[in-house]
Amino acid sequence: MDANLELAPLKITCKSTRCDDNLHCFQLTKKQLLEGPAGRCRSCGVELVDWPRVHRCQIDDAAHTIESMKLELIRHHFWHLPISEYAENYARRKGKEGLPAAIRHRLEVSIGKSFHPMQGRQTPFNTSPTANVVHYAQHATATCCRACVAEWHGISPDRDITPQELDYLTELVMIYVLDKIPDLDKNAQKVARPRQREVQLENRELSHAH
Repeated sequence: MDANLELAPLKITCKSTRCDDNLHCFQLTKKQLLEGPAGRCRSCGVELVDWPRVHRCQIDDAAHTIESMKLELIRHHFWHLPISEYAENYARRKGKEGLPAAIRHRLEVSIGKSFHPMQGRQTPFNTSPTANVVHYAQHATATCCRACVAEWHGISPDRDITPQELDYLTELVMIYVLDKIPDLDKNAQKVARPRQREVQLENRELSHAH
């Protein structure tokens, strides 16, 4: 790849915090978990999330769950990050009617089983030229890997995710998509595919802008 097109690395990770800005990380180390209590920020120790409530996985309470997720830096980042044209066009090619099935398939493949050969790395970040809106949404809604699913949705990584749980997670991802693309058409649209060079440039610009 052209050296001038190398994408800027993601400046934050799932463990990053900016506690002074009320942006935290609630994934604790094994030592912190043993010391207790669970559910606090790994950096400053603040307890902000009503974990029993979000772990009920009720779609009619999704607004509360999403606002809680935005207290975590990595989730906040993806809820506020502009999506690329490439990512948006993926949704437009599916439409509102076709996208839920694509989302569910992606979740089944990436987090449906208790084991994934690339566990923790199976969902591309926005800096990837192939990152579509579902990938963005997975990071925003903690459906990107089994560790995040366990943290935010209370689903043990030691078992497969049930069909009912997949229904809930699919609806969460769809909420993100419609938040980013409120004018998404009901039907699939024909959208030209940009060249990889254009995608790389756009992703780099969006990363720097954010």
